[in-house]
Amino acid sequence: MRKTLQILIILSFGLNLSAQEVVIKSEIKIDSTELKITQSDYEYYAYSTLDNRKTDSLIVTIGNVGTSVTAIKIDLTKTERPKVGLTLWSDYGEYDGKNTLNVELEFYELELNATEFKKGDRIMGRVKGKSRIIPNNSGGYQIEFDGEFNHIIGKLMIKKKAEHSFRIIDNE
Repeated sequence: MRKTLQILIILSFGLNLSAQEVVIKSEIKIDSTELKITQSDYEYYAYSTLDNRKTDSLIVTIGNVGTSVTAIKIDLTKTERPKVGLTLWSDYGEYDGKNTLNVELEFYELELNATEFKKGDRIMGRVKGKSRIIPNNSGGYQIEFDGEFNHIIGKLMIKKKAEHSFRIIDNE
């Protein structure tokens, strides 16, 4: 029984890793950020990007501007393989009294123009994924996202609508 349990755990871990695909394509050229986010039957778009200003543990966040945000995070920590995460943020304690909820992903696909960046470099790519079920009062829901992004490391790149231009601010 114990050996069977160990095999099931290993298989589960292996299947989870195979659902995460990261591809590096230096020829990727993306002009803007537009990420479609689908939550139940509701669709909306994220156009803004920012980063945490740390080149050794760089995290680029794609989201929208508002009081409730679904943020796609691309973790480019140098010691690890690039990975994608999903964080929900609200201006009040919506998530069991907390403002944020980190959500596990069922799968994701990520294409990047490179894996190492310094301040001023442009990161471009495509990202697609689906969350695991997020429990709520009606049983639960999933969030799907799909789109392209373009970000300059060390900047806030803010845009509220597709037809607007980016407002680029130093992230000091």
